Amino acid sequence: MFLRSHLSIGQAALDHQVRVLNYDQIYAYGLDANITPAIQLLNDLPEDISTKDAAFKKKFLDRFQGEKSQAVEQDIEHEGIRELVQIFQTYWRQSMLDTSQNFDGHLARQILPFLKKNYPASRNTEIQRDSIGYFLSRYIRSQGFYTTEEIGKTGRLIDLPIWQVQIDTLYSFQLHKEEMNVSVKMMKDFISLGWLEFATLGRHYPGGWAKKDGLYCVVKAYDLESENFKVSYLAHEGRHFNDYQLFPNLVSADLEYRAKLTELSLAEESLYDLLEFFSKNGNANSKNPHQLANYHVIENLKGELFKKGQEPDSHLWKTRSVKKIHRKALRLLKRNTKELSEHGKDVKSLLRPT
Repeated sequence: MFLRSHLSIGQAALDHQVRVLNYDQIYAYGLDANITPAIQLLNDLPEDISTKDAAFKKKFLDRFQGEKSQAVEQDIEHEGIRELVQIFQTYWRQSMLDTSQNFDGHLARQILPFLKKNYPASRNTEIQRDSIGYFLSRYIRSQGFYTTEEIGKTGRLIDLPIWQVQIDTLYSFQLHKEEMNVSVKMMKDFISLGWLEFATLGRHYPGGWAKKDGLYCVVKAYDLESENFKVSYLAHEGRHFNDYQLFPNLVSADLEYRAKLTELSLAEESLYDLLEFFSKNGNANSKNPHQLANYHVIENLKGELFKKGQEPDSHLWKTRSVKKIHRKALRLLKRNTKELSEHGKDVKSLLRPT
């Protein structure tokens, strides 16, 4: 899956008051599904903050602080889908506020009666815990919407993507020396873009993902002529598509590690922005595969480009040329491919814990 950053809040010029809110840190906590530290940061702000920062603080705290969310907009006409989204948002909120507990069982206990009430095909079936995602997907599709083949986890949380329009296309492109001809399903008019969007108030969300039947693209995330689409979507997801065949048991963090190295081996105008984003959103202890992969990509690339103990910032990365970063990223990718191949198709992970 590729994570899309939607630049909106905090990017325009602010008023004359001092801006003190660290948006990057707030979003990093959201991407890690850990909201309590973000709430603390917001509550520690002085009273004299900018109008935009104050508006963001209110919206964020309305969503996450207190016993019940006060600010989740639900302009969904379909009653059943609206109820389903609200169930999931409550589950996401609980899970993000208390990371010491697993609320999956609580979600399941709500989904089972929901299915029995709303999906007649499930009423004469004994639905097991591990088959809830399958039946939930069937229900959503029976109502005329699109979703994934089975509702499952993104990182440590069960996700809920629902969209209304899907257009099948075919893309041909080069991935280093590999010729790719891949079906791309263009997805539009989302009702739910999942917990990433919920946690970051729409700033971050999935830009798409790869499945064995092809690639899935969130159309609103891209200019289809841009490098962002060609590299951070097509090349990233194309790597996943190939890796599903080469290493069918590889876990998500390792898949993301390889896809992010692929991006860094090809990106030009967006290269340094990618490095900065991966640096700010890496976490060696995260259960989110993106955060974990970001950490390992940056640590390994630092080892290739800088002296031991040297910590690159946005300026220091730019002392290394685009071509050199391309070469080093590709070198890491090829090394990883060789090591995985030596372990055989049953390999699950090579990322070393810190």
